Amino acid sequence: MRGEASTNRFYSALIFLFGFLLLWEWLKPLKVVTDTGDLTFFIMFIALSLTLSYFRVHYLLSGTVKAIFIIVSLHSLYFEGSVLDFTWWGVFMKDLWHNVGLTIGRDWSDLSFMYRSLLFFILLWLMTYLIYYWLSVRKAILLFYIMTVTYISVMDTFTMYEGDKAIIRVVVFGFLLMGLLALERLIQGEKLLGSKMSRHRWIVPLTVMLGISSIVAFAAPKADPVWPDPVPYIKSFAEGSGGLKGVSKIGYDSDDSQLGGPFIGDPTVVFTAEVTREHYWRIETKDLYTGKGWEQSMEEDAGVPFRSDEELPFALTPKNEERELQTENVMIEEGYPHVVYPYGVEKVTGNEEGSFEFMPVNEKIRTFDESGDPVKLEEYALTYRYPSYSQKGMRAANSEQEAMQVPEFVERYTQIPDSTPQRVKDLAVEITEGKADWYEKVRAVEGYFEKEAFVYDQFDVPVPEEGQDYVDQFLFESQRGYCDNFSTSMVVMVRSLGIPARWVKGYTEGEYSRQIDSEYKLYEVSNNNAHSWVEVFFPEVGWVPFEPTVGFNSNIAYEYDLDLEDSDEEDQAPVPEKEETPKKPLKPDEEEAASGGFSFKDLWDNMKTFFAENWGKILIGFLLVAVAAVIAYIFRRRWLPFFLIFYYRRRRSEDVYSEAYLSLVKQLGRYGLKMQDGQTLRGFSRYVDSFFGTYEMTSMTNRYERTLYGHKPDREDWVEMRELWENLIKRTTG
Repeated sequence: MRGEASTNRFYSALIFLFGFLLLWEWLKPLKVVTDTGDLTFFIMFIALSLTLSYFRVHYLLSGTVKAIFIIVSLHSLYFEGSVLDFTWWGVFMKDLWHNVGLTIGRDWSDLSFMYRSLLFFILLWLMTYLIYYWLSVRKAILLFYIMTVTYISVMDTFTMYEGDKAIIRVVVFGFLLMGLLALERLIQGEKLLGSKMSRHRWIVPLTVMLGISSIVAFAAPKADPVWPDPVPYIKSFAEGSGGLKGVSKIGYDSDDSQLGGPFIGDPTVVFTAEVTREHYWRIETKDLYTGKGWEQSMEEDAGVPFRSDEELPFALTPKNEERELQTENVMIEEGYPHVVYPYGVEKVTGNEEGSFEFMPVNEKIRTFDESGDPVKLEEYALTYRYPSYSQKGMRAANSEQEAMQVPEFVERYTQIPDSTPQRVKDLAVEITEGKADWYEKVRAVEGYFEKEAFVYDQFDVPVPEEGQDYVDQFLFESQRGYCDNFSTSMVVMVRSLGIPARWVKGYTEGEYSRQIDSEYKLYEVSNNNAHSWVEVFFPEVGWVPFEPTVGFNSNIAYEYDLDLEDSDEEDQAPVPEKEETPKKPLKPDEEEAASGGFSFKDLWDNMKTFFAENWGKILIGFLLVAVAAVIAYIFRRRWLPFFLIFYYRRRRSEDVYSEAYLSLVKQLGRYGLKMQDGQTLRGFSRYVDSFFGTYEMTSMTNRYERTLYGHKPDREDWVEMRELWENLIKRTTG
């Protein structure tokens, strides 16, 4: 019997091992098709979960162990220092709370990597439970096997993942697993347990058959496909040429002639940056609005060349010498022959063998090698001063200033199509009614979209119909869209007021990855961070960025240099005497506080301060106490008898024996010796004594029945029976 039990355990472990290997195949493509850096913790979590399921650990203890593993893993992946240093809990809980809000708002692209890892752990938790259910309860894995084969096939077909070896592993592991489970169902259904049937007679032929068929499949000649490859058609269909017209993929693209329609996200990392502060990354500007999208009004002439570590030939933003120079490093993942740069950039370092070229029309910085051909750099450094913009200069802007007397400049940056609907212009006038200067008008247009509850949406975004203006459709029909809708609409409305404006493209700050040192942080910028915004020209200041898109913040710094009204005369004016007003009576606790005594308000303030400063430690302590309580409850059968012994030794009441006897019956139930419905006390006592091989329970039951039928219990009964009671209750701890 012992040998048979050992064999059963071996084959059960083998079944769980094959289930683990199949689930592992789902994780392997993630390193190729996503930006997942390390799968070790996820694989270990799968192994831990299936191991706990194999040993059938109680679900409360199992869940506690898994939760602790997830917390330790997240700390190891995203934090430094010891996991017992509870200072990281504040950052973790703040990130969790923030991302829960993003999840509720369906802002998937802004979810942090730590929160995504937590969700992935939860998904794996659910998957391992399903695997356990299929392996142990249903004893059928065909559905999961088909899903795995389909998943590997799709990954191999439509991504860079090479699934040749993976599909062989899946077939071998899957058929072995299905064979073992079929045998288990046969043994269970036909009640063959304990028979002389050998599992080896089932497994060996199955293994040999799989081995031979795999070798033949490799060695046999392969026929050419009969049908044409459907993959190119499927890909083109998904991209819009086969029926999903208007659906595009997010990311930087130089062609903006046709805007509108939904797009799908793309988490592919374009570059990573070591930065000192968050800011937008600029690429180019466009100035000609066509009613459908953006183009350039002028042909691009040859750019102005400059070398690495030379100052840019043009100042893109007002230089503020009072601000310190800062240097940030950019590491390229998806190469383009141009530079992304922050506002205030002065130098670009890198590409020492080649050169850079500044394009005056669209303000793009292009990169060339030593032979003059476009080159995609792998990394470069940017030196810049974080700009600030004078509010005094912006508020002084008007159409009569000298800079506005250049007709070509004004015409270029206030251009809107003749076909622009009049209601767009009327709306701009209505929004800025009563605003005294350009700055107030521009800020009014910028804040209009959030004030009127326009919706940021990437999916339910219409494409303008033939003859329909892109901005008009957004402002008066859909009122939902993404950055292109908001930024283009603001440029057109500002231009309709005679204020020069242009459309800008680039990236937002990206996703925070980790803290490098006390000064630098690492950010990952992906295609999901591609963005467009607005720049408005103020004659005394230059081009100033504005962010109209709901939910975005460009971190622009304004210089609060407005002149304050002269109030010297008011300060020197005599202050009239005031009539003394009666003081408001103080409450008892306020009166005590005023006299230096005890105050409930101060106590409450101190308590709030204490909880605010130590909430992380309090939460950890509460969780530890909760975990300890759960563990104590699960294993109460082992420690509760000793507590009962300690408790009843000190009881002095006359009915102590009756209470102790009933406590013993409950403890026997926890041990597994439960009293059945309709069973008498004597019958139950004989059953207990036969199980333990004693006569103790029968003796105690006889004495207990005497108390039930009129014999008044006393302490003598308990003194005589206590040794039997303690001996019997101690047996339930084993």
